[in-house]
Amino acid sequence: MQRSATRASPAEPGRAGTGLTTVAAVTKPAPVPIPESLRTGAGSTPHGAAWVQRVPELVAQAVQRWSVHLGEPYGVGTASWTAPGTLPDGTPVVLKITYPHAEAQYEAVALRLWQGHRAVELLDHHPEDWALLMRRAMPGTLLLNDPAPAAQRLHIALDILANLHRAPLGPMPALTAVAADWAHVAAGRANRWAHLYEPFRAEVQYGLDLLAAFADTTVMPAPAVTLHGDLNPGNILLDAPSTVPAQWLAIDPKPLIGDPGYDVWPLLAQIDNPFAYPDPAAVLAPRVDQAHQMLGVPRRRICEWACARAVEALLWRLETWTDPQRQQQALGDLPQIRVWATLAQQY
Repeated sequence: MQRSATRASPAEPGRAGTGLTTVAAVTKPAPVPIPESLRTGAGSTPHGAAWVQRVPELVAQAVQRWSVHLGEPYGVGTASWTAPGTLPDGTPVVLKITYPHAEAQYEAVALRLWQGHRAVELLDHHPEDWALLMRRAMPGTLLLNDPAPAAQRLHIALDILANLHRAPLGPMPALTAVAADWAHVAAGRANRWAHLYEPFRAEVQYGLDLLAAFADTTVMPAPAVTLHGDLNPGNILLDAPSTVPAQWLAIDPKPLIGDPGYDVWPLLAQIDNPFAYPDPAAVLAPRVDQAHQMLGVPRRRICEWACARAVEALLWRLETWTDPQRQQQALGDLPQIRVWATLAQQY
């Protein structure tokens, strides 16, 4: 989010109200466009569709609560409605209304802990409406679209991650509990879809075994840090206002408390597509080294988490995408799982 010379005083985590509650005069609300990505995302279930119907009401309440003048919604995102806006004092902001779900429940808590340092700055939030008011990054360029070499962009992302991991621990879910749930659910899915991935059965089982091991810190001991949970190059924005030095900021956390190695996989696999190269392992190994040097996470642990998360993601897609063509698309990730498993066992 864009910074200014004068920062808003953060509220206590978990509480709404930071002095930004000037109420605007009541006027007839303007129509609220609903992006197609939201209708086909959160709105694809009966419960989600009912929530989508409430979005105009929730937006109107936020506009009145914070006296924010909104522009057109961004038109992206499957689980939240977001739009740029401006406060009466000229502060550029983003309003975010999130579909209530467990992964996003502690977003405001994490942003409060980070206090705008290497993450967007939360100005206020309304827990009952799942509404967040954040300072807007300017120009908001995605790291995903930055033309710098992959190694340079990875350095930027890992530096952000190292800073986020230094935050105090907050009242967020434990990664071990999430891993235990994933291990249980993924095992059932693996049995149902084993006939689709027979040539890669050993690698999938290795990932399943890792998920189960990560649920027990006596088996896989690791330091506990505040995790972003979904730091990928599409969740890092450039903030370059004229008043303070430019920096890259993280957005959209799905925070947890646990092993710092969990956060690394999306960056290594998405800073560009390492699996488009003739030898993906030769591309990934230096990235693993870079992450190890900047975060202090053992190389093997980085690859183990990558393998475990890739297996869980594959099985989720096979279970969710019942169309055979989409399932075949998901199975295209099996060679990636083999690369991660091989790298993990080499360290």
